[in-house]
Amino acid sequence: MTDHYELTCISESVASESSFCELNEAANLCGLHPEMIEEFLRGHLVQAYQSEGGTVLFDHAGIFRLRQIAHLRDHEQMSLRVIRDIVGLLDSLDSREAELRELRERLR
Repeated sequence: MTDHYELTCISESVASESSFCELNEAANLCGLHPEMIEEFLRGHLVQAYQSEGGTVLFDHAGIFRLRQIAHLRDHEQMSLRVIRDIVGLLDSLDSREAELRELRERLR
């Protein structure tokens, strides 16, 4: 299953101590099919983690992103190509906002 996309590895202790959810649980939370989520992973639309045991895990940010994608796809009727562009813009905006915060902190 994970041969088709890259995941960040985390230790079992981190996975059990933090609030991560597995692929099927994420699918239920977001109203998506697990195979659709795997497609999003292959397309680099969302980030997930992999436990030492090979389980695919999502953190709060991953669940939030999946819900954004599901909303754009189902309620706004957007294609995956358009969603990919929007996700890229959102990531770029987040990066610029972090950079701006850092620069403001340096000025203080």
